Amino acid sequence: MKSILLLACVFSLMIFINPARALEVSITPPQTETTVNQQGWYTIQIYNDQPFTDDLIITVIGPHLEWLNLGGYYVTLEPYGRRDIKSYFFPTLEGTYQYEILVYSRNNNGNMATQTLSLKVLSEKDMKILELTGKKTGSELKVSLIVSSTEMRNAKIMFDIADSKGNVVKSLELLKEFQSGTNDIEETMSLDKLAAGNYKLSAYIQQYDTEKDITFSIIPFHSVITKREIVSTPFGQQVIITVTNEGNAVEDYSIKDTIQANQYVDFVNIPTTASIEGGDVNYNWKIEGLAVGKSVSIVYNVNRLPFVIGSFVMIFCVVALLGMGVVKVRMPNIRKKHVKKRNEHLIVLEIRGPMTSSLRNVIVRDMISPLGRVLPEFGGPKPVVRQSESGTELIWNLGDIKPRSEIYLSYKIQPLVEAQLKMPRASLSYRTGEDTKMKVFSKQVILEATVSHTSSI
Repeated sequence: MKSILLLACVFSLMIFINPARALEVSITPPQTETTVNQQGWYTIQIYNDQPFTDDLIITVIGPHLEWLNLGGYYVTLEPYGRRDIKSYFFPTLEGTYQYEILVYSRNNNGNMATQTLSLKVLSEKDMKILELTGKKTGSELKVSLIVSSTEMRNAKIMFDIADSKGNVVKSLELLKEFQSGTNDIEETMSLDKLAAGNYKLSAYIQQYDTEKDITFSIIPFHSVITKREIVSTPFGQQVIITVTNEGNAVEDYSIKDTIQANQYVDFVNIPTTASIEGGDVNYNWKIEGLAVGKSVSIVYNVNRLPFVIGSFVMIFCVVALLGMGVVKVRMPNIRKKHVKKRNEHLIVLEIRGPMTSSLRNVIVRDMISPLGRVLPEFGGPKPVVRQSESGTELIWNLGDIKPRSEIYLSYKIQPLVEAQLKMPRASLSYRTGEDTKMKVFSKQVILEATVSHTSSI
């Protein structure tokens, strides 16, 4: 003991000589309270507020050091470093004890920091819960507690509500001042959003190892609220049906909604069943196990986009038909037809002028395959005939054509081989009133040709 006192005097003298505070010490908690034969603890926090590594020695001065278990007596801290050292007391005698914590720096000219720790040791189980009762009123539980204490002190009381599976669903923690003798405590705990069933209420003061339990029940009541919301968009509507369980029992619930059969519907939540009734469709959604206080949303979209697209397509078709009609009225037409009489093949070109305007410099051209021969028998104006290796070309220069004119040109053709002859398209070129050169074509004609042996000889 003398050596310890001497060391304390030396440390005090070094502090007086070197008052620099590059070393700091704090203790958490600064006061430790425990009971006889119950472990108490505290944390020494050491700070090295200097730019070099420091080696430290920790010394504890006080009574009953045999109760102490210090986490370490020698510590090395990096520059501006921090170290937490956990220490434990295991007292065996009731009373209040003071301890000095000295931290000495070996590298900073004997710099030292100190802190004082107060340890309060209470007698074993000098607090006890004598009685616990609870009365349920609506969504609240009124709790009454009788606690005995051998002296005035502060203590922490904890209340837990656990369900039938032992899961803690509600908790309450209170710091109370207890007088010596019997103490009556009343508190209120909320039972809001607890499901119907059996529960256990526990009240305990952990520091003094005392506890009481009671059981109570919550009777079920049912309350399911349905809210319908419609959000409109340019292309349709979004329907949101929200179902909330505001009762205290788990619910199996069914939602029914009716939609016109001719509506286009996109379901975010697929319905469980659907049935047609008249011009409507009845959709049903089943919600199973809706927990207390929970909400579920059913969402679907009534889509107008197909109607918009259909209307657009219909308008487009009408405009296209009108446009085609206008074009047909304003443009000439040439048709090429094949007429077969016995072994003769007649080609007819039918030319119709536009309904409202005249045509200038009208020229009609037609081409015959080299596998056929044009006979010198023409209906209507006689064409210019040009022969080449690629076939025979017929050219009619018709001059000007008045509106709504009809002109028929024809010629005969004799196939030279038995084959299917593909007759090219005939063309009609002309100039409009704006002196623009235009051209239209007929369709192709197919000839199933047979050769007359008599005519060949």
